[in-house]
Amino acid sequence: MYVNGYIIQKYVDNGYKGVDGSGFSANTGENWYLNNVEGYTEEFEPYYDKEICKEDWLFDPHTYVGVCTDYEYIKKYISASEKLGIRYRVLLVMTDIPRPVVEPDPAMELKFMGFDYAYEAPDNYSAVYNEIPYVFPDIKLNENGLFETREEMDAYLALREEFVKTHPPYTLEDGDFTVFKVYEVVQSSGCTI
Repeated sequence: MYVNGYIIQKYVDNGYKGVDGSGFSANTGENWYLNNVEGYTEEFEPYYDKEICKEDWLFDPHTYVGVCTDYEYIKKYISASEKLGIRYRVLLVMTDIPRPVVEPDPAMELKFMGFDYAYEAPDNYSAVYNEIPYVFPDIKLNENGLFETREEMDAYLALREEFVKTHPPYTLEDGDFTVFKVYEVVQSSGCTI
């Protein structure tokens, strides 16, 4: 897997620690939330649009993940979040998609969260978060609401594929999903972020 980059997500304590950051409900954290905060949109959204979102509809599927690789932008985002008193999480993600790639600080302490299956785009809608409790309730997830191993993820993907074949179209979300290996950056680790 490639180490693609970082996602900054508004902290929500709901048992799910994956990449879903659509923010469509109070139960999910929002990725890149300062884009929607008055007085900060102008500072953060232009970079987001150009470098993170990259007009993702222009890319072929499975060629680019909507994450950040710019440490200065991440530092500015964290600083603004702290100034506003917004609790956040910094996630480092890996996928099988080759772009972008980042070299993490070796001093960075990372906590493994699990495997997620989500959109490549920066809101990262997650099938794991949005489907498993309702469509596949017998599947067991780890304490972070994710799969603990790639083998568990692959078994779910096979089950999901079979479900799609045997049910009406669009019963499940259809989109540019990919498998994410998710780590949370431990904030007190003394890393350069």
